Amino acid sequence: MTPLLKLPGVGPALAKALHDHGIKSVEDLAAQTDEALIAIPGLGVGRIARLRAGIKGLSSSGAGRGAPAGAVRKPRAAKSGVAKRAATSVGETVKAVAAVPPVVQAREGVDSAIAAAEAARLAAEEKAAKAEAKAAKAARKAKALMAEFAAAKVKAKSKAKKEKGKAKSDIAKEKAKEKKILEEKSDTKKKKKKKVKKAK
Repeated sequence: MTPLLKLPGVGPALAKALHDHGIKSVEDLAAQTDEALIAIPGLGVGRIARLRAGIKGLSSSGAGRGAPAGAVRKPRAAKSGVAKRAATSVGETVKAVAAVPPVVQAREGVDSAIAAAEAARLAAEEKAAKAEAKAAKAARKAKALMAEFAAAKVKAKSKAKKEKGKAKSDIAKEKAKEKKILEEKSDTKKKKKKKVKKAK
């Protein structure tokens, strides 16, 4: 039974989560299906693929180390050939598994990018609608102000005309009054002169 912490990519937190789900060793982990592993918090498709690659790496390196301590050494060339084959098979497995996560990550990245773009589009549409409504409101307000200004202008013009007419009539009245007063004064002077002449 190989402890979970010996598996590359498994830290104390993940080991605890696996223990909580009844997985106590690397062998238990290898026996689980991907569907069962996805249910464990902290495990996604990419991480499961990396763990599977790590398990294969451990089992192939464990097979290479499995010779008893007292065994006779094989010739150097034979040993390097076995090591090369094991390394090649492990390397191919790691490459094959490593090729999967980028695709999954790329898909997840594309999905998140699409979601972000969609959210940005909706936000932009909402902003544009608000701006359009604001512009329409401003246009209505400007139109109302223009109408109000035009009405005020007409009113002011008519008031000025009335004031001008009233001022003219007031001036004419004052002139008439003044004329009348002057006439009355001249009449009284004439009468006084006549009286003075009569008295002589």
